[in-house]
Amino acid sequence: MRFTEILDIDVNSKKVISVVGGGGKTSLIFRLTEELVSLGKTVIVTTTTHMAFEPERSFAKDGEIKKVRENLKKSGYTVAACMEKQKEKNRELFTGKIQGLPKRRLGELKKECDIILIEADGAKRLPLKIPAAWEPVIPEMTDLVIGVIGLDSLGKPVKDTAFRPESVAKFLGKYPEEKVTEEDIIRIAESVQGLRKSVGHRAFRVFLNKADVLCDRSLPDKIVQRLKKDSIQAAYGSLRRNISIVVLAAGNSRRFGSNKLFFPIDGVPMYLNTLQKVLQVQKKLKHRISSVILVTQYPEIKKNAEALGVRVVWNFHSEEGISSSMKLGLLEAIKENPQTYNLPSCIQNDACLFLVADQPWIRPDTIEALIQTFVYSERGMAAAAKNGQPGNPCVFSGKYYSELLALKGDTGGKKVMKRHPEDVILLEVEDKKELTDMDIPPDIS
Repeated sequence: MRFTEILDIDVNSKKVISVVGGGGKTSLIFRLTEELVSLGKTVIVTTTTHMAFEPERSFAKDGEIKKVRENLKKSGYTVAACMEKQKEKNRELFTGKIQGLPKRRLGELKKECDIILIEADGAKRLPLKIPAAWEPVIPEMTDLVIGVIGLDSLGKPVKDTAFRPESVAKFLGKYPEEKVTEEDIIRIAESVQGLRKSVGHRAFRVFLNKADVLCDRSLPDKIVQRLKKDSIQAAYGSLRRNISIVVLAAGNSRRFGSNKLFFPIDGVPMYLNTLQKVLQVQKKLKHRISSVILVTQYPEIKKNAEALGVRVVWNFHSEEGISSSMKLGLLEAIKENPQTYNLPSCIQNDACLFLVADQPWIRPDTIEALIQTFVYSERGMAAAAKNGQPGNPCVFSGKYYSELLALKGDTGGKKVMKRHPEDVILLEVEDKKELTDMDIPPDIS
């Protein structure tokens, strides 16, 4: 799915694009960035409000022209913004967010690139929003405005899905406890008090995000057709791409006394017990899971996994620890979209779930819940958790692939999560046994 195509963006005539509305704006901006760079365009990403600072991305502080040019030459894109600071005990501290540039500098940057993408609104990742009097902040030089609205709000109370729910409820003529309907989505998308506020004469598009979470797959198309009748061009989709699942089954079982991967669980070898659960989840979420990959050093596991249609990667260096298996599985997953990985700083939407084969009590429902938690959250990482501590299985979006590939020894993804705690969402698992690795035989535990 190319978002430049479904949103009918003329990449040769639209110089400045502002994105407003509900959650998903940042994800859409970087997906567009990726596509535009792949088309040979140079792109500057900025904001007129606030955005999270992501240190792995090309960045030009204060939009400094020399740095902008350097980044565009090297990566094809750059984020250009000011560092947001706040005073605390007579000191200025960085808040972890970036903020808009002076109007004059924004005008200067227009001459430096093919396209500027601007996040011109904020919604704290919530799907619905009615802008306040001072919002959105759309620069005069904007050619195209894209309004984002989340379809995951349908059927849920306004108070649970809206930014400033009282304002949204008042606009819709509802109580905050009432549920969001198809008509509400259309009304917000069409209104000059909603997504069309301050659009004026500019070209306008509506993007209906998270269409993949709906049980009724025909509903997004119905909404698009309704908007089309009112001369509003709209498209729907999901800003999450497919997820690969990597099953790690190459351990040496030093504490177990024998190869624990072959230890019977309900009459089935442990590795196969885990793999069958993963395949069950894949069958249920076939629209979301692109592949199942297994990493091993054992011929029998390789043979049986391939017989089930699983892609197998051989680990010749399992003694190097879990990082070696993670990297081999990840590199196999990247093969599905190698052109994206050639833009490592732009990647945001591919994802990989890692699961160890020696968690025999993990349930398919838990794996599925973790995937859904990751998809809905718009965070870059997710992990099953026990007492607030992340563990396996865990999911990483593509923007962390480079860090995962840099891991060494018996070190897993938890190290990457510790570097970016603000971008992690945890799924607390009620039955703690599910997340327990079987390191010793049950009869002596």
